[in-house]
Amino acid sequence: MRTKWLLIGIGLLVGVVAIAAIACDDDDENGGDGGGARELTATLSEMEGSGVTGTAILTEDEDGTTRVVVSMEGLPEGPHANHIHHVTCDAQGEIHLTLEELQAGADGDAEATTTDFPEEDPDRELNYFAAGHYIAVHVGGNDTVGAVISCGNIE
Repeated sequence: MRTKWLLIGIGLLVGVVAIAAIACDDDDENGGDGGGARELTATLSEMEGSGVTGTAILTEDEDGTTRVVVSMEGLPEGPHANHIHHVTCDAQGEIHLTLEELQAGADGDAEATTTDFPEEDPDRELNYFAAGHYIAVHVGGNDTVGAVISCGNIE
């Protein structure tokens, strides 16, 4: 009888440990590390003495796509195109993605969030942007673009 109760006790203990292990599993259903939101950043520095600086924060949404928030200071009032480009600021590569246009007020501040990536773009996951990409902010809006006035490598 004592052996029977010992076996039941061990069975219950194994069950509790198994449930605890599943509850503490670090992998979420999207293949992430379960350790909170993953994040990449770019510190945007002025180009050619423009005085325009800012930050970009890239995070991964629950559906596996990337969210990009660009916050800028010192912009001339009006619209400003901004993009994710290939390679680095020094190399000035091709545009990979057009981000939501920044709209600067009289104070020169602007923030834009991009969550809509083209469905046909196979490279929408955060990991893709972890190396070899940068964010550029331009003097003009999407219709005129113009020179790059602020730039930062994504790290």
